[in-house]
Amino acid sequence: MSGEEYKKWVNEAYLYISKKEVYDRVNQLKYVNVGSTQYIPKIDGNVEFVFLGHDAHEGRGDNDKLDITFAKERFYKGNGDPRIWRKCPEWKIWNNMERALWRVGFAEIMDDKYISDEILKNTIVTNALFFTYANDSEKALAKKLNTLLGPDIVNECMKRTGELIFEVIKPKMVICSSCSMVFEPLIKNYNADIRYEVIRLEGTSRRVMRCNYNGVTVLGIPHTSYPVPLPVAAFVRDSYLGKDNGYTMSNVSYASSINPMHLRAKALKKMISKNWAVQSIYYNILYHEYYSTKVDGKYVNSKDNIVIDLTPEEDKNQYVVLVFTRQNDIEKTRDLIKGIWPYEKFNPWVCDKSRHVHEVISFEESNEEIKNKMEKVLQEVKAYRDKEYPLK
Repeated sequence: MSGEEYKKWVNEAYLYISKKEVYDRVNQLKYVNVGSTQYIPKIDGNVEFVFLGHDAHEGRGDNDKLDITFAKERFYKGNGDPRIWRKCPEWKIWNNMERALWRVGFAEIMDDKYISDEILKNTIVTNALFFTYANDSEKALAKKLNTLLGPDIVNECMKRTGELIFEVIKPKMVICSSCSMVFEPLIKNYNADIRYEVIRLEGTSRRVMRCNYNGVTVLGIPHTSYPVPLPVAAFVRDSYLGKDNGYTMSNVSYASSINPMHLRAKALKKMISKNWAVQSIYYNILYHEYYSTKVDGKYVNSKDNIVIDLTPEEDKNQYVVLVFTRQNDIEKTRDLIKGIWPYEKFNPWVCDKSRHVHEVISFEESNEEIKNKMEKVLQEVKAYRDKEYPLK
């Protein structure tokens, strides 16, 4: 990391924070303060890791005016020594991550460069948003802060933080605490064309995400305010060491034009056994405009999606799980699929209590063939939905 480049980035970030329209809006928000960097040992030299959170969860008094004069200092000095964090059990966000990494032997492998009894020598701990929020009477503070700031400020902060990571710091690895609140908005706002993997780990129901761009590996893991499952910690360790361990099929490239979408794990648990591939790719087949659109007096289901789950490369049988929630479109969708992707053997349609409809199909085709055919299916289904349920 170049000190001069970092100073330039800080100056530009401060100019944005101090813009009249930004300052005036944030100043009127109760309990919202400014501040992002938690720990930065140096601004010039090699950085191995960046631990990235959503915001610092620090507020301000009811009647206090927003003071941005210390914002620059915070970018340079952070918010205290990490040795203090270990002495505060209530600071679970950091302690849970550190404890799990120790348990999988990560600190030993890193030869003490990463976690030290004295200090984190080559690590920066910071947050994606320049603003922060705290209110003891509320939960889900990150979502609340996003709502208060609005998408324009949130997206701009995410974009600038992406520039900091990929163009200024250029660490070996970034660990994002939260897939949906940090990893995904960071990547999409910095460069929406960056492709990333959605991975399901064996031994836990949690999903993780991963991408590599401009020499930087970025991981998305579940928020560390909860105990970090050992499979997640091992995933962090192995990603740093370049070990795949069957987490993903690296030779498959998925189109970035189709956005991944999370599907509730309960809907898949009944259909996917432990020996299935640990990678699931979720394709959303509705555009955002449909989410709150009424069609014939009814709301279009925002969870209308197709899920693709491929078995490992070495297995001859390739499986695809198709999940739909629109009951009256089942037959039509199946016909669309068969027109592009004929198949004869398939399990009966199953509808569980969550009103998801499943079909498991067995193929003997390559991953690339499956990917290409599935993309055609998505295009056909989208065209059908646009025709049958036009926006009004």
